[in-house]
Amino acid sequence: MADARTTAAKLTAHFRTTFADELRSVVVFGSLPRGEAIPGVSDLNLLVLLESITAPTLVRAGPVLQQWIRQGNTPPYLYSWEEWGGMQDSFAIEISDMNDAREVLWGVDPVVVDSLTYAGLRQQTEREIRDTLLHLRLRLMVATSGPSDVGSLLLSGFPSFNAYMRAALRLAGQSPGLETRPVIERAAQLIGTDATPMLTVYEARRTTHRLEAGLTDTLVQQYLEFARALLQHVDALPADYSGPNSDGQRRSGHVFRAVPDSAVGAAP
Repeated sequence: MADARTTAAKLTAHFRTTFADELRSVVVFGSLPRGEAIPGVSDLNLLVLLESITAPTLVRAGPVLQQWIRQGNTPPYLYSWEEWGGMQDSFAIEISDMNDAREVLWGVDPVVVDSLTYAGLRQQTEREIRDTLLHLRLRLMVATSGPSDVGSLLLSGFPSFNAYMRAALRLAGQSPGLETRPVIERAAQLIGTDATPMLTVYEARRTTHRLEAGLTDTLVQQYLEFARALLQHVDALPADYSGPNSDGQRRSGHVFRAVPDSAVGAAP
């Protein structure tokens, strides 16, 4: 994404002007702080936390977000500070990703990874894999007119499956790290399937940004098989767990992982 940090800083400045002290925090997470953002392809993932969100808040935020979206950006995750305090279960995948790498553009750092539970991460991961796989199948059936459309669906679905692979590694007590290729290889080994389809789609997304595949091509079949294997693995996990991490520490129902200081950027 061309000059993504400058783009994020501009939105932050608009929110600061509009909301002043009501703006509690702005955080960028995902591929950009991981160092893997692909210009013109990767979404710019932003978390924006306000003191409260009311109908007048929506009126004030509307023009800022409308301009942001017209410029081709992904809408930010916009929550009140109170709402954020109760999102450890429903937003566990994203908070885990923020724990790996995030940049606080304004305000306080809202991420408290010790509040994440194994049960919450497992539940959200299974639910979202099921939903993503369902919608992928539906779109492959009704929204494709040729190999380019099919390839575009595989490419656009990859970031979600990347997040689910990272979650599966965390549920196994492993730190996924920041680089995507090892995540794919380790996740494939964990769930007992071939990494080739996800590696193929990842490389196409990272380099040419294009992919063509027919519905009956081996790549499509293997991509869907990988997604099913990932779902089956997570579905077979216990609903809750208390045991050691890969470093031997007890989890006691929580997902703990030490974060290198370099992975987290502080607000100015």
